[in-house]
Amino acid sequence: MSDKKTKKVSGAPDCGLYLRVGGSYAMLESTEDVMKDLKEIFFTIKHSHYEKNFHVLEVPHMPEIDDFVNKAKALCLFARQSGIVALMRGNDAALAQSVEADGIIVTDWDHYAKAREIFGPDGIVGLVCENEPQHAADAFDLEADFISIGMKKGGLPSTEALKFWSILSDSPALIEGAVTNDYAAYYVEAGAGFIDASDYIFNHPEGVMKGTVNMMYAIDLALASRTNVPKGQVLVVDADEDEGEKTSANKTNRTIQ
Repeated sequence: MSDKKTKKVSGAPDCGLYLRVGGSYAMLESTEDVMKDLKEIFFTIKHSHYEKNFHVLEVPHMPEIDDFVNKAKALCLFARQSGIVALMRGNDAALAQSVEADGIIVTDWDHYAKAREIFGPDGIVGLVCENEPQHAADAFDLEADFISIGMKKGGLPSTEALKFWSILSDSPALIEGAVTNDYAAYYVEAGAGFIDASDYIFNHPEGVMKGTVNMMYAIDLALASRTNVPKGQVLVVDADEDEGEKTSANKTNRTIQ
């Protein structure tokens, strides 16, 4: 391998991966399996050509399982150590805080004010808006840090609510659903801030590293079209890279804005 390092692109990408720990991992019966896949994904992310990360790990909200708090806390800690923001979905902000998540994505809007109170100005509080432009407008009025856009009964959303949010706010919008690398560009070019890559990456037939590379490459190409960001090699693997590499996992700076 050449000793010459590829120059990193300043800052973080304008669109990142959103990864939900769910499916076969949902019960967290084997945190070793979860960690194995996450290590490979985070390794791939670390060696992207950007100086900073702009990615999120969503830990499951399953307080009924054995030792849930400690298991969820371990996932949040691992994400933070890797420069990845950790969030929990649901309406129990106190529980999300107890597992040391960076924030919460609220599903019942009646709990938004309480979540904001618990996490304070430096925490991250998002709102589920389904695929409704009016919900996006209401979330903007509430000063949500980000919103999620997706279909309530499955499938992929249109870009109407996404484009409306992008006009209103500079804060990111998450596109939820089984988005593949073939469809990522459609949402990135429309202004998405995060792509739910969970199904594609965790279920990729060639493994999670290949899924991560493919999705990051698709996003990278779409961002180049959207913002004229210089195109570059998506994977820059250098064993001698400085372990103190900068990341964007800093709650004080509200990294997902």
